[in-house]
Amino acid sequence: MDGTAHIVVQAGSLRGGVHFASSSEQPPPLPRQLPARPWLLVGRDGEIAALDDVTRTGDLFVAVIDGPGGIGKTTLALEWAYRNLNRFPDGQLFADLGGFGAAEPGPPPLTVLSGFLAALGVPAGAVPADLGAASALFRSQLVGRRVLVVLDNAADAEQVVPLLPAAAPSAVIVTSRNHLAGLGAGRVRRIRLGVLDRAGSAALLTGNLDEPVAGVEPAALDGLIDHCGGLPLALSIVAARASRHPGHPLSAMIDELGATEAHLSGFDAGTEAMRLRSVFSWSTSRLTAPQARAFRLVGTAPVAQLGQHAAASLLGLAPRGATALLDELERANLVEEPSPRRYLMHALLRRHAGELAEEDEPEAERVTAVRRLADSYLHTAHEADRLLFPYRTPVTLDHPAPGVSTTPLPDESAALAWFTTEYGQLLAIQRHAGQHGWWRHVWLLARVLDTYQYRWALLRDSVDTSRRGADAAHALADPHAITLAERQLGRALTHAGQYDDARRHLDLALHTATGRDDRLAVAHTHHDLARLSSLAGDHDTALRHAREALRLYRDCGDPVGEAHALNRTARQLAELGQHRDARSAARQALALHERNHDPAGSAATLDNLGHIARLMNRPGEAVGHYSRALAIGDGAANPYLEAAMAEHLGDAHAAAGDRHRADEAWRRALRLYEAQFRTTEAGRVAARLRS
Repeated sequence: MDGTAHIVVQAGSLRGGVHFASSSEQPPPLPRQLPARPWLLVGRDGEIAALDDVTRTGDLFVAVIDGPGGIGKTTLALEWAYRNLNRFPDGQLFADLGGFGAAEPGPPPLTVLSGFLAALGVPAGAVPADLGAASALFRSQLVGRRVLVVLDNAADAEQVVPLLPAAAPSAVIVTSRNHLAGLGAGRVRRIRLGVLDRAGSAALLTGNLDEPVAGVEPAALDGLIDHCGGLPLALSIVAARASRHPGHPLSAMIDELGATEAHLSGFDAGTEAMRLRSVFSWSTSRLTAPQARAFRLVGTAPVAQLGQHAAASLLGLAPRGATALLDELERANLVEEPSPRRYLMHALLRRHAGELAEEDEPEAERVTAVRRLADSYLHTAHEADRLLFPYRTPVTLDHPAPGVSTTPLPDESAALAWFTTEYGQLLAIQRHAGQHGWWRHVWLLARVLDTYQYRWALLRDSVDTSRRGADAAHALADPHAITLAERQLGRALTHAGQYDDARRHLDLALHTATGRDDRLAVAHTHHDLARLSSLAGDHDTALRHAREALRLYRDCGDPVGEAHALNRTARQLAELGQHRDARSAARQALALHERNHDPAGSAATLDNLGHIARLMNRPGEAVGHYSRALAIGDGAANPYLEAAMAEHLGDAHAAAGDRHRADEAWRRALRLYEAQFRTTEAGRVAARLRS
């Protein structure tokens, strides 16, 4: 990396104390106390506009800019102040209140007021020693004046309230890592700073590097942006470090940051203000013991977000107590609450919290906390899966650990919404459990994710989670778990079109179930082998498996399995040209599904009846069956099945000569296939639309 670099820190506190004016017989100069203007501000156009809007009201303007350490609060405040100097011809007052920093505590309000009053021309001997009197004198001095007061780095509202003017035309900008709720809501405009987007991150990073250098390695710049997570201070530190070694490629810094992925040592430019760990510690040092423990334990969680009950489990507290602590951390800008009762922590802050947990929390406590979290997800997911697929034989879970809280799920809709919200967390927990040898959690999480992944056509994820589940079952050497996990993996591979691998795992499941004399598991596996053989084009073998599954389901007294096996038998008979027998079997299956109150099974069987009607050259009848199937499928929240049924309905309309309705159905199918990344099916439907 060649050339020089101009470094700007778009974050942090600018220190230097309070500026005092010396007394003179001449009128004192107007106060011009602002520190040097930041030479670069990026990605904050919306916040600048918000500050502009507030000043146009004509009322007293008090803006509170809050956000975590390193987010760029001071830079924003100063840049806006310099852009608007002409609005405040009577001067600008500035004080670093020292709320967060290496040199705590900051100056008390009376000291700040003494400096402000001196700057406004009040002789030192005339400044009251009482805080209330000094504050009143300050307000009096500002009457009718257009003065901008910038109060940087406030810890709490108590520091700020005595320093506020009484009325317009003066204005105040306050920056803080806390919300400063004590200021009230009537006259305060709150602006909460978040991380920069990728464009803003790139602009800040390249603005601190020579442009030719920045243009050399776009992939490296992207990597650095990823590591910094949009935090301006982190981007500034990376730029400062890069400038120290102009001959080194930027990719070398990515390697270094990657080597310290779990820690913050890579984000250190040599000074306290440019050392990310130090800047973060200035916030955490003010936490109470319970708040600090909560912060540390959140850093141990292997998930991106925590819902209320998951957080309560992690902390080992009742949900209300956990929420109270997390709300306090949110007010300190150490966690965010993107939606009600859901919490997340910036990746770099989470690293810092994890470091503190390693230092201050015994390993046994850290492990116990995360296991409680895993139990919360597993037990809630098990209940959610039972609501989505109540007919499946349930697995037995161990009792949750003490302190575990599960999310209440009143119905199927709530279960589906919970899975959708927590899906990423569930995958992360399963991976974490696998890394730590929690094999029972691994295979059970795979099991309870199966229905949701099938319904939403999450085929790649399904293969991955099912494979981890099968490996965990073998690690446990539990034949029952092996049977279920191998069959699930075989089914996932079937859906993904990997038929040879699918057969190998289904054969192993069949062998294990037969050896255990688990007749119901044998029936399930024959049913899965029937579907696999059908998709592979071997309809004779598929029919043999379907009939064996049907016999075993009847022997076991399982009407739900019997209905599905009848439908599979009907499908295979149809493919072998035995259309009347196929229709009879499918009608029996439909009647049984309706008696079982199984809407997904009814929809699948109506889809099959539509297929049989088409083979019998009855397109109108086929349209009726497919339309009924889709109507039921709409309420069953099964996009995987819905996509296929929409395609089939389009085919039936086309066969009936109604191209307009065919195109409508095909377009619906195409949207669903594309959303599910089923490229083969999407390509097939797109070709029909073009024909």
